[in-house]
Amino acid sequence: MIPEKYLLLEARIRKEVANLERLERELARYNLFPRIQADSLGGFSLADEASLRIIGSILHDYYTAIEKIFRIIARDIDCSVPAGEQWHKELLDQMTLEVPGLRPALLAGKTARSLDELWAFRHVFRNIYGFSLDPAKIRQLLEGLPEVAGDFKKDLHLFTLRMRRVLGLDSSSEV
Repeated sequence: MIPEKYLLLEARIRKEVANLERLERELARYNLFPRIQADSLGGFSLADEASLRIIGSILHDYYTAIEKIFRIIARDIDCSVPAGEQWHKELLDQMTLEVPGLRPALLAGKTARSLDELWAFRHVFRNIYGFSLDPAKIRQLLEGLPEVAGDFKKDLHLFTLRMRRVLGLDSSSEV
């Protein structure tokens, strides 16, 4: 990969990281991030259908932004974006792979396992009615989100440092 193309890839990744941070700020505005410090949302209990729909939508968007980063890497570095019925799952798995001569692994195993839970939720969120959302599952994901977010951002930072090293770019630049 030529360094200029990689720098554009990093810019696209930064845009998605900014989207993740915007979603974190949205949850923080509701006192739900980094810790759940509220028992209601807009006057509705956190277990209320309206609250579950709002929180579920934010969790859905959170994984979507992460998956966009995966697609950028798969398309622009790997030159291979999975297709077919299981492409979401295969893309997540692809990000755990080191591709010798091409790129380091993006995700540590622990991060991938945590993201797998978020992916599974997003799949459910897209395919069921909002009134069927499980309050306990959403709370579990919300409670785990700060750790998942931290692990993902750490893995992403290490990935970009390693890529910059491989490409001979200054690794001290902002990522």
